[in-house]
Amino acid sequence: MPHRLIALLLTAVLMICSPPLSLAVEPEEDANKWVDPTYEPNALSWDSTHPELLDESMLIAKSAILIEATTGEVLFEKNADEIMYPASTTKILTCHIALEMSDLENDVVTISQEAINLVPPTYATIPVNVGEEVAMKDLIAATLVRSGNEGANAIAEYISGSVYGFADLMNQTAQMLGCSSDTNFVNPSGAHDDMHYTTARDMAIIARAAMQNERFREIVSKNTYEMPATEGRSGHPLRTLVGGTYIIDPSNESYYYPDATGVKTGFTNPAGYCYVGSAKRGGIELISVVFYTSRSGRWTDTKRLLEYGFTQVESISPEALYAEDPRVIDVAGFSLEDENHGELTLGIRAVDETKNMIIIGNSAKIDLLRENFNQVSSVNWTREFRAPVNIGDVMGILTYYAEDGSIAEYELVATRSIAMRENAPPTLEQIEAYTAADDNPWPRFSWDYFVPPAALLIMLWWLKRFIRRHRHKRAKAPDIPPSKKRYPR
Repeated sequence: MPHRLIALLLTAVLMICSPPLSLAVEPEEDANKWVDPTYEPNALSWDSTHPELLDESMLIAKSAILIEATTGEVLFEKNADEIMYPASTTKILTCHIALEMSDLENDVVTISQEAINLVPPTYATIPVNVGEEVAMKDLIAATLVRSGNEGANAIAEYISGSVYGFADLMNQTAQMLGCSSDTNFVNPSGAHDDMHYTTARDMAIIARAAMQNERFREIVSKNTYEMPATEGRSGHPLRTLVGGTYIIDPSNESYYYPDATGVKTGFTNPAGYCYVGSAKRGGIELISVVFYTSRSGRWTDTKRLLEYGFTQVESISPEALYAEDPRVIDVAGFSLEDENHGELTLGIRAVDETKNMIIIGNSAKIDLLRENFNQVSSVNWTREFRAPVNIGDVMGILTYYAEDGSIAEYELVATRSIAMRENAPPTLEQIEAYTAADDNPWPRFSWDYFVPPAALLIMLWWLKRFIRRHRHKRAKAPDIPPSKKRYPR
């Protein structure tokens, strides 16, 4: 008994003298218990000058995937269907649901004791107080940037009444997004549970859906968030929350990636270091997932995936495709001084300049479009190919038909002026304009309309008389002299 009492006293002394727990976002669990994984013994070396040569062994991550965000096309994968623990990347789905189901301008969440109690020791917090009322929009941002676990729990309680009810909603949402049966969520924060798992492929599907929300994109593109003051947070009127997404932090020279646009980190001992990333360059947007990698590997693996992706995908507009092989027409009635003899190359101009259509795909797809551009577009000619033509004149409307069923219209315009030939006959448009401007209901008299028909009638009349005379002359009997009578002697 005395020994037990001494042990309790020593434990109490140690607890009193120990420093308070840090509120750092990363890691969520004691990193001292974690040993970073490394490259495989026979791993190939990555060459930054040839990012297109990416091999699975060049990634530390046990599971990884890279997709093109617009189409969802998979560009690279490594054990992408293996069941993994997602850690705090779970919050991507939690906040996606919250953004879709909340009134961001009016919804206010009251932080419960249960929301705070469910956060395991050493896990990241915002922090907030019990009973504090936080606007939903601020709670979502704090949960994503700071990776606040009590924020995720409070969101779940507000939407579904409990974290367990919200987990059911998470699984239903995942299924609707197209995730496999290898995904199952049991909490909104990513706190470790053997039954809380997913795959890199499914997490890429979830992140792709979330990134279609502009508010979500705005939040995850930043590594800090200014959380406004609340009445329940006395003495701390404003909180500056700092995240651990170093890849989007320009001040971090080691890990910053200029094209990165988010998204979310995660760590637990069973899950390892995780990161769901995104990047955009030249109209191409990529989404990457790395599960169970090292502390620095989540950034190096992500960079290698993204650099590889930008070598595999092209982005091009219908205008650029057209410009590679523009339409050329022949204009009639051109001036004899025209050096190109009426040949006219047509430029292209968007009918709606605010509608910017971008075609994204691998090199083979873009090359196929180049070869078959006329099969995915049509032209409605709007005027006659006849001089005079002024530079900028609209000759027709080109319509491009995208794979998703959308269309874009472009004006085909003259790139130069072509003068009309002197004494050339009037064009159809000129005749129509002349007729429309004439108030006289009767056609105007012109010898050009009278002389040819009259000459033709005269010729026909003369020909008819000639034929009749010729026939009459041939039908007349020849003159035969009368015979003389002869008498016998």
